[in-house]
Amino acid sequence: MPPVEPMPTGEFRMVQQQSVLAYTQPDGEEEDTTRTGRVGDIRLFTMLLGGAVGAAIASRSYTAEAQQKWLIFAIVATLLGAAAGEAFGFGLSRWAEVRQYHVIKRWRAWFSVLVILVFAAGLIAATPYIFRGKTPLEQITATDNLTVNGISLSVLAIMGGLPIALTLAAIKQVVSDPLPGGPGAQLDILLRLRRMTSRMLNQLGVLVLLVMGVNAAAIGWGKVQQDPNVSIFSGVVASLVVAMMFVPTASNLRKRGAIYVERYFPLATVATSNLITAAEDRGKLEKMLGLDQTTFGELKTGLVVLTPVVVGALASLVKF
Repeated sequence: MPPVEPMPTGEFRMVQQQSVLAYTQPDGEEEDTTRTGRVGDIRLFTMLLGGAVGAAIASRSYTAEAQQKWLIFAIVATLLGAAAGEAFGFGLSRWAEVRQYHVIKRWRAWFSVLVILVFAAGLIAATPYIFRGKTPLEQITATDNLTVNGISLSVLAIMGGLPIALTLAAIKQVVSDPLPGGPGAQLDILLRLRRMTSRMLNQLGVLVLLVMGVNAAAIGWGKVQQDPNVSIFSGVVASLVVAMMFVPTASNLRKRGAIYVERYFPLATVATSNLITAAEDRGKLEKMLGLDQTTFGELKTGLVVLTPVVVGALASLVKF
C-alpha cells in the first residue's frame, strides 16, 4: 500500500512498516532457525580455533625465567586469536548478507583487499629499519624487532579481518550503483548497511587494541628484547589498515544516503506551513543515515582505532 501522507514523516513510517512486513514469515510457515543456528556454530568454531592458534603461537615463546610475563603474553595472544576467529566468522556471515543486495564482482573486492595487504606487509617488513639503532651493535640486532611469533600473530589478526575487508569492499560496490526497489526497500538497505559497517568497524577496532596489547606484553622478557616503540607502531599500522578498509566504503555509503534523501525527501515541494516539521523529519533521517557525521568522526567513535594513530604520531615526533 503506498504512503497516504505527502509528508516525509508519513512516508518514512509507511516505508518502515513495509520493511517489517517484507521480512515477516508468511502465514502457515514456520521460521527456519537452521541457518541461524549454523551461523552461530560457525562463529563459535572459528573463535575457538583462533584462540587455539593464538595460544599455540604463544607457547613457542615460553621461558621458565619469565613465566609470569609469558603467561600474560599467552593470555593476550589467545584473546587476539579468539577475536580474530570471531571476526572471521562475523565477516563470512555479513558477506553472504551483502550478496543478496547486489551482484558482487569478486575480482574488484579482492583487488582492493590485496592492495591493502601489500601496504600492510610493507609496513610490517619496514619495522626493523624504522627502529634501527644508532650504534653499530644496535643496528645489527635491530632485526629482533621483527620476530617469527610477531609475524605469526600479525598474520593471524590479518586473516581474521580478511572477510570483513572483503565485505566492506562489497558494500562499496553495492552503494556505488543505484539501489534496487522502491523508496522503502532502498531505505531498508541503507540502514542495514550502515549498521553493518559500524559493527565491522567495532570488530576491527578490537583487533587493533589486541595487536597493541600483545606487542606490549612481549616487552622486557625472553631471548629477544623488543623495542617498546614497536607496540605503538603496530597500533599505527593496524589503524592505518583499518582506515584504508573503512573510509572508501563509509564515504560511498554516506553519498548514496545523501542522494536518497535529496530524491525522496525534497524540501522544495513542501508547503510553507509544514516546512519546519518537514525539515526536522529530514534531519532525523539524515542522522539515521549518518549524513551529519564525517568519516573522521565515525572513526573517532571507535577510540580503539583512532587513539593508536594519535599516540604513535606523537611518540614519533618526540623521538625524532
